[in-house]
Amino acid sequence: MPYRFRLLGVALFLIVAGCSGRVSPPATVPVSGSVTFSGQPAAGIRVTLNPQFKMGRITWGVVGESGPTGEFVVGTGGRGNGAPVGDYIVTFTKPRIAEDLERNGTEMEVDDFEGKYSDPAKSPWKVTIKKGENRLGPFHLE
Repeated sequence: MPYRFRLLGVALFLIVAGCSGRVSPPATVPVSGSVTFSGQPAAGIRVTLNPQFKMGRITWGVVGESGPTGEFVVGTGGRGNGAPVGDYIVTFTKPRIAEDLERNGTEMEVDDFEGKYSDPAKSPWKVTIKKGENRLGPFHLE
C-alpha cells in the first residue's frame, strides 16, 4: 500500500478514535535526549522507544526525531508530549522518501541505515522512563 495512503489511514483512524472520546493517549512524562552519528550531532534520526510492558488496549508509538543539534523530544500519540513510565528498548532509523521504480515510482519510506539500528531484538540500548523529567543518551551511532 503506498506510503501516503497508509499515513492517511492512520490519520483517519486517530481522528475518528479521538472524536469518539473512547481512545486517548496514556499519561506521559517529559522525555528528551540526543543522538550522534560518527561523532557528530545527527539530524533527522527517528528515535523509537519500544515499550517492554503492556500499554493497554492500544500500543501507542513512542517516537521523536532529532533536529540539527542531534536533540530530540519524544511523543506518545502527540508531538513531544513524552512517554509513559516504564522500560523500553530504543531503536533508530534515518527515514527518507524515495521512489520505488519497480512500482511505477510510488513513494515509499526507506531507512538510510538499512535496518542496522531498527530491530528491538538486537538493540543494545535499554532505558527506564521514571516519573519527572527524563534525559536520554547521548546515543552514539557509528
